[in-house]
Amino acid sequence: MQTPPKKKTRRPVRGRTVLLILLCCTALAGGGLYFLRPRPVELPPAADSEKVLLLSRPEEDIAAVAITPRDGTAYPLIRQGNTFALLGQEDVTLRSDILEDLMVTLTELPVENTVLESMSAAQGLRPADFGLDPALARVAVTYSDGEKKELRVGSLTPNEDTPQRYCMVSGSDTLYTILEADCVPLLRDMDSLRDFVQPALDGSLLDRIEVTGQVEWALHYTPSGWQMDAPFSYPLSTLRTDALLKKIEDMGFAACLGKAEKLNLSDYGLDAPALTVTLTQAATVITGETAEGEQVSLPVPEKVYTLRVGNETGKSGVYVQWQDQVFTASNFLLGFWKELDPLDYLLQTPVNLLVNDLNEVRFTLGGSIHAYQVRMVEQVTENNQIAVDEYGRVLYDCAVNRAGETQDMDAEAFLAWYTRLATLTGDGRLPDGWTPAGEKRAEIILVNDHLTRTVTLWPYDALHDAIAVDGVALYYIHSTWLDEVRDVP
Repeated sequence: MQTPPKKKTRRPVRGRTVLLILLCCTALAGGGLYFLRPRPVELPPAADSEKVLLLSRPEEDIAAVAITPRDGTAYPLIRQGNTFALLGQEDVTLRSDILEDLMVTLTELPVENTVLESMSAAQGLRPADFGLDPALARVAVTYSDGEKKELRVGSLTPNEDTPQRYCMVSGSDTLYTILEADCVPLLRDMDSLRDFVQPALDGSLLDRIEVTGQVEWALHYTPSGWQMDAPFSYPLSTLRTDALLKKIEDMGFAACLGKAEKLNLSDYGLDAPALTVTLTQAATVITGETAEGEQVSLPVPEKVYTLRVGNETGKSGVYVQWQDQVFTASNFLLGFWKELDPLDYLLQTPVNLLVNDLNEVRFTLGGSIHAYQVRMVEQVTENNQIAVDEYGRVLYDCAVNRAGETQDMDAEAFLAWYTRLATLTGDGRLPDGWTPAGEKRAEIILVNDHLTRTVTLWPYDALHDAIAVDGVALYYIHSTWLDEVRDVP
């Protein structure tokens, strides 16, 4: 007879072991709380043996597409020959690039990861946890043979190096992720589909810019630089105005909402716009060559464009009216109008005319007037030939004579002195409403074919002089500056 086996005696639990057990229990409890947290839900992706395509039928099989955004208007697209049109708005031309992007996604949509093989089998998890009920967008595709498929696109997945969104497809209980880049065409709203022509302005042809509303500003172009007309007359910085013209050239819209006459403009803040911008483009002549090689030219008359800036869209954008149509636009491309401050564009160096743009300089100091006539003369070689550069362009020299004298003076001495005049720039702003008093300290008058600019220095305080340009005093400079230009040539 076999001896019955002895029972194993249970060793007493040591204090250190008890502590480890308690820590494990705490960790497990914490882990349970972690998985009970609200969205986003992190789950390890299942390994895919091969790439899965949620949609894989060719474009010619697609008969209709219905897109229902969570925050927007649902819209159906129906086949119209080789393209698609909005149902009930078949006469509206749609953007071919947007349709092309959409078709690329709908004809080949690959799965990035399979997150759950079965949503119903995942205890405690629901489609709402992944932004799928309600979905960010529902996309129903109807094929020519009657087959239908519906995609539900949800939230962004957390902690992905490559952005992805959760997705489910009709007829399947599997939770997938697809690339955010593939989702972009599915998440566009109906307004983004309408075809329109982006503005194509040439800053070099703009003659006048006028802004009214929250900002009052008017400026016009001269061959010597832009001149401000309102809120007061003042020359403007070429560097700053060139930057503004570049922004105007780069203006672009995101989506066309339709003709202004068919919309309620008050919905967009365009019945009383924050800003109204009027751009006047100068008349010009376009030259070109025909297929036969004949040179032709086409005169283009002056054109006036009107931009109205309305409310914010709430999506880092703004509603605008351009000519007779209403658009949405990003603040990145149109926001500069709302940040406009005319004072940022003022010329800081009023003696800025180039020598080849000068006819006359008059300088008054201490009751003495010094006047100089300036002209450009053709350079002559040792062989008495007109000098040209490597491109055949005539080279010029500066010639200067004092008023009343026929003999030319030393041009280099004049140029050195004029260079010192050009250093005149304000050290600070004068108080608003400041007006000059007393006798003027000095006066500089610049004359060319386009303008006469008068720069006057008035006493401001014991250490500074005020600078007035054409009668408008905005800046002051240290009074010692006059010592640098006192020695006239």
